[in-house]
Amino acid sequence: MRLSLAKIISFVLNPLIVIVFLPFFLVYKTTHDAGGAMHWTMYTMFFLLAIAGIVYYAVRKGIFTDMDVSKREQRPLLFAMSMLFAVMYLTSLVLLQAPYLMIIVTCGILVGIGAVSLINKKIKASIHVATMTALALTVAIGYGGYFYILLLLIPLLIWARVKTKRHTMTEALTGAIVGALLSLSVYSAYLAVKEAML
Repeated sequence: MRLSLAKIISFVLNPLIVIVFLPFFLVYKTTHDAGGAMHWTMYTMFFLLAIAGIVYYAVRKGIFTDMDVSKREQRPLLFAMSMLFAVMYLTSLVLLQAPYLMIIVTCGILVGIGAVSLINKKIKASIHVATMTALALTVAIGYGGYFYILLLLIPLLIWARVKTKRHTMTEALTGAIVGALLSLSVYSAYLAVKEAML
C-alpha cells in the first residue's frame, strides 16, 4: 500500500509534469494576464513534450533503462539533451520577447542542469526533488501566504523517492539542496534585474 502510494506520488510530481505549471505562475505574477500566462504555459509544454518523447524513445531503444533514467551512467546523455533543449527554449524566449522573468528562470534552469550534471559525477542527486523544491520555493516566495503549503510536497516527494528505492536519503536531500539554492539564486537575480529596471 505504501509502496503504491509512493509510486503515485513519484509519478504525479515528475519534473516534466510539475514544471508545466511554472510559466503560468511566473507570467501571471508579473503581468496579471491569465491569457498571456496560459499562452506561455502552452508554448513551454511543447518543449517538455518533446523531451518526454525523446526519453520515451530512448527507453524503447534500450538507451535508457526507464523514464526516470535511474542509472547514473546514463544521465550525462539526459543532461546534454536537456541542456540543448533549454538553450533552444531560452533562445526562442529572447527572440519572441517573452516576459523577462521567464528568461531569468530559464537561465537558472541551465545553471541547475549544469550543477546536477557535475554532482552526478559523485552522487545521483534526485532530479525529482530538485525540481519540486525549486518550483515550490519559487511559487511560495513569489505568491506568499497559503502558497507556502507547497513546501510540504518536498518531504513527501523525498519519502516517495526513497520508498521506491529510486534514491537514497542522501541523494534525495542533495536534490532538495540543489533545488533550494537554484530557486534562491534565481529570485536574487530577478530582484537585481527588477531594481535595475526601475
